[in-house]
Amino acid sequence: MSDKDKMDTASRAWRYPGREEHPEQLIFIYEDWCKSCGICSEMCPAGVFTVDDTGRPRVTHPDACTACYLCEQLCPDMAITVYKERGKGGEGAVGKSAGSGGGGERG
Repeated sequence: MSDKDKMDTASRAWRYPGREEHPEQLIFIYEDWCKSCGICSEMCPAGVFTVDDTGRPRVTHPDACTACYLCEQLCPDMAITVYKERGKGGEGAVGKSAGSGGGGERG
């Protein structure tokens, strides 16, 4: 593979923000991937999301999250990550580690 081919491949690689870029958020919506389909807000049994004037989902009630992971699992764009552990409440309840890439253990 030539150096040019390596550069082209590197520039096309997708990148999801690491946990260190949004440490305070237990439910993270990656805006660049979200297409505002509304599935997360419609399917959330706890009413964690609202939709803004542009149709974008917003996490407006994070404390209501039960960590059912429906939003994360049903998002067709893989734009949502839930870091909250099932059965845990409050701040700092982190279910996935920063380096896990979304594959953390769920309770």
